[in-house]
Amino acid sequence: MYLMPKTKIGKISFWMVIVAFIGIYLNYWLSMLSDGTWRIVMPGFLMVGAVCICGIISIIAIVKYRDRAILLFLSSLLGILGIMFVLGEFLVPH
Repeated sequence: MYLMPKTKIGKISFWMVIVAFIGIYLNYWLSMLSDGTWRIVMPGFLMVGAVCICGIISIIAIVKYRDRAILLFLSSLLGILGIMFVLGEFLVPH
């Protein structure tokens, strides 16, 4: 076990999850400053989708390429939580 991913797919998925979460955080603050139009909210949807896709790619890097990095496991956990968030939004009525 090591800290950073060693494979190329592992590095890409880890850094994309980090960039997506920074994008979600920035989008949150930008939407708080504006009136919440679709021009501001739409990048947030794209970032959540990126988190879900990169979480799946992290799981592929762990299973197929045997990349056993601690931060890659964290990246896959965040991706699974993103998928659960999206499924919860659609499956559970408000």
